[in-house]
Amino acid sequence: MNIGEKIIEIRKERKMTQEDLAKIFHVTRQTVSNWEHEKSYPDLQTIIQISDEFNISLDKLLKEDIQMVKKIDSYKKYKKVFGGVGISILSIVVCVVVYLAVCTVQHNKMYDKVIDAGFKKELTKDFIEKYQGYYALTEDGVDYLVEPKAIGKYELDNKNFVLVARKGEQDITLMIDENKKITLALYPGQIEIDQEGKQVNVTENMTEEQRKRENELLSERKEELMTILHKALELWEAINN
Repeated sequence: MNIGEKIIEIRKERKMTQEDLAKIFHVTRQTVSNWEHEKSYPDLQTIIQISDEFNISLDKLLKEDIQMVKKIDSYKKYKKVFGGVGISILSIVVCVVVYLAVCTVQHNKMYDKVIDAGFKKELTKDFIEKYQGYYALTEDGVDYLVEPKAIGKYELDNKNFVLVARKGEQDITLMIDENKKITLALYPGQIEIDQEGKQVNVTENMTEEQRKRENELLSERKEELMTILHKALELWEAINN
């Protein structure tokens, strides 16, 4: 006996019409008729309600209805599959939200250090023309510039900021990169120096003009250069540590 026949049996035993049964389970009379003629099945929640309402065990209600049992088994399988998919999607969403939150916090902290060190960035025409959009701090006629990171706000970035110290247009310009490597501009070209103002990786392939410029900066103007370099290193440490 299938569940449709059982519903008919239950209804007749209790001298109920299809309309009476429909009111109990909040469905239409036509729905009850469809159940009884196997045009459709009650959903699982309704089957449980039928079991409770008429004090009939689910096992007895479904025992001989192979199609309904198969339907319930299929439902369980789909529920398990889609439940797993739902959990996976939820886990991905949570991971994305956490990642974006970490990126935002890291991004804000990085630039907070730059601001705390005294640098500023004004979106005015004069500021942009002079500093080319860098964060800037001017002290004793020297512009100390922090290059904004090209990386987006929602990407993790563990690299240090690059700092440039510039006095005049082509007077003294040095750069400390993200690895704390120091280069000194010769106009044209550049050389690497250490924190004591000594040239690193000496090359013989320098022009006479470059050697003259190198001698001027590392010998004749060494004291002036070192003052700028020491301040630049101090600022580099402040924004990167």
